[in-house]
Amino acid sequence: MNIASIKPLALATVLAFAAGPACAVDRGQDGMSESDVRSAITAAGYTDIDDLDRDDGLWEADARRDGRRVELRIDPRTGAVYPEDARTSLTEADVRAGLEAAGYERIRDVHFDDGMWEADAEQAGVDYDLFMDPETGEVVARKRD
Repeated sequence: MNIASIKPLALATVLAFAAGPACAVDRGQDGMSESDVRSAITAAGYTDIDDLDRDDGLWEADARRDGRRVELRIDPRTGAVYPEDARTSLTEADVRAGLEAAGYERIRDVHFDDGMWEADAEQAGVDYDLFMDPETGEVVARKRD
């Protein structure tokens, strides 16, 4: 075996060991494990967390706050918690303008539902279902339609 063939083998071995622990935990689409999400929900003041799962690019759960059950959506990148009863100061026009500035086209079915803005739009020829932050209008998650 010559030196030239040992270097790629050594590099592959190092990468395999480095990736091993990272692959052992399901961190979802953007890096948060179920444990991370539970911690974010608890830190936001919720208890009795049930039915935690991934849907439409977001984490979703049921939890209790102030004595009542609430459905939650959680940003898989940041852990921001969006309760179904959240309010917004943005208008549909604000959300459309933000999506256009982000490069989305054919924006349709923009509505505020369960604490988040939702829309269908196209980017680079691909249709997406979009989920936006209620206060900033930033796309939190998107799913190919």
